[in-house]
Amino acid sequence: MQITSVVNQKGGVGKTALSVGAAAALAERGRRVLLIDLDPQGHATTEMLGLPEATAQAPSLAKALTKVWKGPVEDLVVPHPRSNIGPGGAFDVIPTSPGMFDLIRRLDAFRVPGWQLARVIQFANYDHVLIDCPPALDVLTNNALAATHGILVPVQPDRTSIRALRLLNDQIVYVQQAVNREPIPYFGVVPGLYRRPMSTYAAAALTELEGFGYPLLSHVPLGVVMNEAAAHGVPVTTFAPETTQAVAFRQIAEVLDHHFVTRPNPSPVPIADEFVFEDFIKEVSKTRSTNDNGARKKLYDLLPKKPQG
Repeated sequence: MQITSVVNQKGGVGKTALSVGAAAALAERGRRVLLIDLDPQGHATTEMLGLPEATAQAPSLAKALTKVWKGPVEDLVVPHPRSNIGPGGAFDVIPTSPGMFDLIRRLDAFRVPGWQLARVIQFANYDHVLIDCPPALDVLTNNALAATHGILVPVQPDRTSIRALRLLNDQIVYVQQAVNREPIPYFGVVPGLYRRPMSTYAAAALTELEGFGYPLLSHVPLGVVMNEAAAHGVPVTTFAPETTQAVAFRQIAEVLDHHFVTRPNPSPVPIADEFVFEDFIKEVSKTRSTNDNGARKKLYDLLPKKPQG
């Protein structure tokens, strides 16, 4: 399973469109694909794919990340029913859910923040997992970077994207050191959201972006077809398969698939699941209480109580 994070802390650069388009194009190639909507705004779930959020009562990504729910990842998954899928392929989504906006504060409280997403998806049965990250360098993005085998970075050809790319590089170095993982490769940088023909200013910015030395993948220019596809809740590869944007997503999917097939034994991302002492005491207490019919004082009662107020 290859995990790809689509990341850029700068908003409005086409991150969600790239996540959905690349995932759909991979499924069209006959790959089993899981798209994770890690952005609390949930645009991939609701606006791009026309899927409902997970309900407050159902298993959800927010509950899984905070261990409120500990079931199999399959229970979080919703198939997208209106995409073109090649033989043997699948296009599944872990949608956004209530509680995602409050998730950052709760994850920050974990003893080992950064590994929760890797723990949740470690047993998923897919060829490709694509993570649509939030437009922020926060603990959710750190979770995606900790779990990922490589990143796709959508950019606009302008100077603000150049600064954003430098900040992203700093964050990647921080995550690599914080969780002690291998260097995170760039699968590619994807220029987009510019009008054709490209202006002199945009061309100059693109030349500067090329100076970073990362693979520059197919461009995804502005086009009303992207909005029309989203209005119908289907990927542009299905809605308008012959357009420039759909062709670009297929070319990007080919690059991701090349990384997948040329690494027969990719290095697994380590899963660091923190030991929680209170959870351990609860389990021991429950077992002892069951075995001696409650004669002993419950071990959990011996824990120091947190002050109220």
